[in-house]
Amino acid sequence: MLTYAAKSHLGNDRENNEDQYLALPEEMVWVLADGVGGQDAGEVASELVCKRVGDELNAHHSLESAIQLAHDDILNAPSQGIGKPGMASTVVALQVYDHAYQVSWVGDSRAYLWGHDQLVQISRDQSLVQRLVDEGVISLEEAAVHPRKNMLLQAIGQENIDTLEVGSVRADFEDGDKIILCSDGLSDYVSEAEMLEILRGESRDDQSLVDQLVDKALANDGKDNVTVVVVSLSRKTIHDTQQMDLDTLKNEMEQNRWNSLVKWIPAFLMVLLLLVWFAGSLGGE
Repeated sequence: MLTYAAKSHLGNDRENNEDQYLALPEEMVWVLADGVGGQDAGEVASELVCKRVGDELNAHHSLESAIQLAHDDILNAPSQGIGKPGMASTVVALQVYDHAYQVSWVGDSRAYLWGHDQLVQISRDQSLVQRLVDEGVISLEEAAVHPRKNMLLQAIGQENIDTLEVGSVRADFEDGDKIILCSDGLSDYVSEAEMLEILRGESRDDQSLVDQLVDKALANDGKDNVTVVVVSLSRKTIHDTQQMDLDTLKNEMEQNRWNSLVKWIPAFLMVLLLLVWFAGSLGGE
């Protein structure tokens, strides 16, 4: 299994945590969802997202289809007495394969790749300010302080959207690379320069990195819920996991053969006894 660490915190100005994360290291899947701020039952929406995406990936369905189904779940939930109308959530999810990974997302929860002393944002915010940046209307510096920087163009459960635009990236990785998933409680309060300072520090332990990133957001007056997941990528670990699964399968096959043999022993002994008795009867005649 791949190694990972995760942490979620209320933040400095929230009474409840609308962030949720799901870790399925045996399936090499991690999911982070952030209930949309200002919407009722955001914590319910994010929980529904994590559950549906986890269930669908366990059933070997694609990330994109899993996220679309989560969208339907949130839209339908209020009529079933779950949550409230208008609830919504972002999501960013990671799935790792043999030598590659896939990251899919909706909204502004982010994924970064840390490797070769470089920090690269994999995901792309589906937000108003990101569109303004892309169109050259505002700069990155202006986007960071824009009064509507948290206005999303896409969110899971958003009522005026029939089909979500799910962003996806798939790429190869190298041993030692790390994927960082985070809610905007980190990206809004910790700059990439500050993240780099932590990642380049003395401690490379995943849990220490997660703790330092969350602590930095809180120290920077982080008012929002903040959640960070760090996954360390290793081809060897994946190979070992796959080999372990193969060995388990072989052991199960051997056990099944033995169980089948044991099951037929009583019948075999009965037939043998009958043959001996029959032979004895013939000899007596």
